[in-house]
Amino acid sequence: MPQNEKVIKKVGIVVNARKTGAVELNGKLREWLEKRDLKVLDSTATPLDDIVAQADFVISLGGDGTMLSIVSQMKSRSVPVLGVNLGSLGFLTEVKQTEVFEELNAYLQQPQIEKRVMLSCTAWSEKLKNERRFLALNDIVVSREGLARILRLEVLISGEKFVSFRGDGVIISTATGSTAYSLSAGGAVVHPKLEALIITPICPHVLSLRPMVIAADEKITLRCRTDAPGEKALLTADGQEKLEIDDSYTVELSRASAPFQLIKSSKRSYLETLRENFKLPDAEK
Repeated sequence: MPQNEKVIKKVGIVVNARKTGAVELNGKLREWLEKRDLKVLDSTATPLDDIVAQADFVISLGGDGTMLSIVSQMKSRSVPVLGVNLGSLGFLTEVKQTEVFEELNAYLQQPQIEKRVMLSCTAWSEKLKNERRFLALNDIVVSREGLARILRLEVLISGEKFVSFRGDGVIISTATGSTAYSLSAGGAVVHPKLEALIITPICPHVLSLRPMVIAADEKITLRCRTDAPGEKALLTADGQEKLEIDDSYTVELSRASAPFQLIKSSKRSYLETLRENFKLPDAEK
């Protein structure tokens, strides 16, 4: 008897209909799963929050962005996700379309889950008495998007001042998100098994300021200042949710209480995915 048969009863499918072949693959997956007496909830008919609330695991059909859209719904419940890559570049979506049924069979027989650190973020305005909470797998970004002037940013680590600087913003990323925006801004690639956070300034006006890697259990506080009344910065979580913030906001970030559960490919490792996506050279060839 498969090890996971008694546990899994409902499977969610999140479909990015803009990706070629996604809708067709969704139909084939539904048929395959229902033949195995599994109830299927898919995003063409069921709201995403209901899928996350009810499913025993979720299949994401699209790219990394499709998977990140699922993360924002996990504030109260973390559910394993299998990412099927229907795009061109994917660090989270390790499974190719041609491999999906083989990988599903492997998961149902012997689950392989890798737990990834997520970020919990609270943005609070004392003046506006407004609070917003965010969850991110890749990163939380505070940037001057839409502003002509640069931002003044203050960064504290576990209550101690780390740096104040002028620049275009700052990225707080997990190791998983180190290959996303942080990498484009000059941050290092950090292996996702490391429980770490990366503080990456965006175009800082300080030549000596470089990205910093800290332990995931540290708490980070951000405060921003604009040069003119009414100007606002933009806070984004995984590029999915956003909030305009002004001088009255304090942004606090910490490790989320629950990890992201990534269903691993049985065919390739993280390093292999890295080599494929970065097209790293092989001196032996």
